Amino acid sequence: MAYRKIVVPVTGASRDKAVVKAALEIAKTFDSWTTALFVRPDASEVLPYLGEGISAGVVQEILDASAEAAKKSGAAAKVSVSQAAAEMGVPFQDGPPLGGNASCSYRIRQGVMSDVYYEEAGLADLFVFDGAALPEAPNLRDGLETVLLSARRPVMLVPQQPWGQVGSKIAVAWDGGLAASHAVTAAMPWLKRARAVEILSVGSGSATASEMDRLRDYLRVQGVGAVEHSLSPGDLGAGAAIVDAAQRAGADLLVMGGYGHSRLRELILG
Repeated sequence: MAYRKIVVPVTGASRDKAVVKAALEIAKTFDSWTTALFVRPDASEVLPYLGEGISAGVVQEILDASAEAAKKSGAAAKVSVSQAAAEMGVPFQDGPPLGGNASCSYRIRQGVMSDVYYEEAGLADLFVFDGAALPEAPNLRDGLETVLLSARRPVMLVPQQPWGQVGSKIAVAWDGGLAASHAVTAAMPWLKRARAVEILSVGSGSATASEMDRLRDYLRVQGVGAVEHSLSPGDLGAGAAIVDAAQRAGADLLVMGGYGHSRLRELILG
């Protein structure tokens, strides 16, 4: 198993280049085809929400302005992708590679971002998102949640600061739940290559011990050795405690489940 096709969303923002370079670093590790995907919004889809009484001239102005903005953003995104490929020494071409080496291409699709990501995720092994942009980009966050929860594809988040080598030492956040199990199986290409793996177990009691035994057996049969650590979140909370432990361990990759509840429960209860 390997990540043979990687999809990285681009928006024409200044960080596109850094995110694409991160995706290409992964592509060079697994000899993957990286597709930088720009979604051009369809302005006509928002017209029903503008209300009545809007003149045809105003509607046309809205459509024209949206098309022009999308054109500029798409052009900026393509430049960032081609520059990233050149700096990483990865061929930039149309379509998938003929050989087995890393390559990069750029695609434009029109539609609703989350819908397009869902369709693309059906035939993708990994999505690489700009983690730093998510708080200020609700459309991008909706797309990420669609990939994770509906398409059930693994996602890697690129941090604010670029990193070097990825996957040498991996921390795995483990609570025995289904989301954590999915994350482990999705990260197996990384785990098999890692120099060291540390399991950060959150929780206590016999149930947690039983789930740890299950994980230990699964990793062993996959040929992955791991060191185990139990965490007591305390006042930090589980999320902060996991990140803190991963940083103290010197991990360059953190594997964890994206969501433990249904989207409806997350919406209602947070």
